[in-house]
Amino acid sequence: MAAALCMQGVAQEPTFRSQSPLVIVPVTVSSKSGERVWGLKDSDFQLLDNGRERKVTVEPWGTYQSHVALAVVIQTSTICKAALLKVKKMAAMLDDITGEGGEVAVITADSEVKTRLEFTTRWEPIQECFEKLYASGGKAGRILDGVGAAITLLEKRPGEERRLILLLSEARDRGSEAKASDVLTRAEQQNVTIYTASYSAYVTPFTTKASELQPAAAGGLDIIGLFTEIAHATKQNVGKAMADYTGGRNLSFETLHRLEEDLTEIGKEVHSQYQLSFAPESETNAVYHQVAVTVKDHAEAVVRARPGYWNGVRESK
Repeated sequence: MAAALCMQGVAQEPTFRSQSPLVIVPVTVSSKSGERVWGLKDSDFQLLDNGRERKVTVEPWGTYQSHVALAVVIQTSTICKAALLKVKKMAAMLDDITGEGGEVAVITADSEVKTRLEFTTRWEPIQECFEKLYASGGKAGRILDGVGAAITLLEKRPGEERRLILLLSEARDRGSEAKASDVLTRAEQQNVTIYTASYSAYVTPFTTKASELQPAAAGGLDIIGLFTEIAHATKQNVGKAMADYTGGRNLSFETLHRLEEDLTEIGKEVHSQYQLSFAPESETNAVYHQVAVTVKDHAEAVVRARPGYWNGVRESK
């Protein structure tokens, strides 16, 4: 009898499913002229998840209190020397993006990917890290690998923090081992938004003073179709593809002034977004969901948000 009861207990052992965490959808709402639209509430938004309406919780602009964790990925190839001279001067502007209490980490990408600075809130090491940036030997620029390393750092951060990546690089990748589809899948799974400020390594030198160019110091969808689309997009412009598929924004610069404007614009957007969140349903297999966000009774509103997310569950006994 004891053996029978034991076997019965084993047979009835429950299966616990851990549902995917909340899906966070940062949303930027503006008029056709580019002016931000303020004061929207939960009832003003409609979010479709694979065509099915979801009830969302909306944290209005200006009330989102979570700290920002910003991982900055910088291409440091020799071919990018002129642009890097401009990037080195931008440390102080990161505060526009992180806001009070925000954290910054720095990763460089050339023929190697290196974490130059772990997450910190202290200004001095951030400034020092930027000042020590230099162009390395070779033309390789492993941008996708650098973004992958940044996601690895971000996924260790507390779940309530806003996870952002700022990519400062050429528009093309040079020699990464990682696949674009894999990197973007991880970004979506970890609720990471990617902002990019890209440049042409061939145009930027013409906007740089000759005196600055002295030698630097040595040192539910068709998933196959989706991946094909991602691969094609990243071959055209890796920064734009990363921004588009995570709900961020792709900007470009040639001059120091334009880079300053780009970072200011990113900071304004980060701190004026609505944060929509909802709990996805449990699913046994990893499934990509398409997301569409609209604002009710505001047909003229221009809405920008991440286009989808990956859902799935883990099963354990």
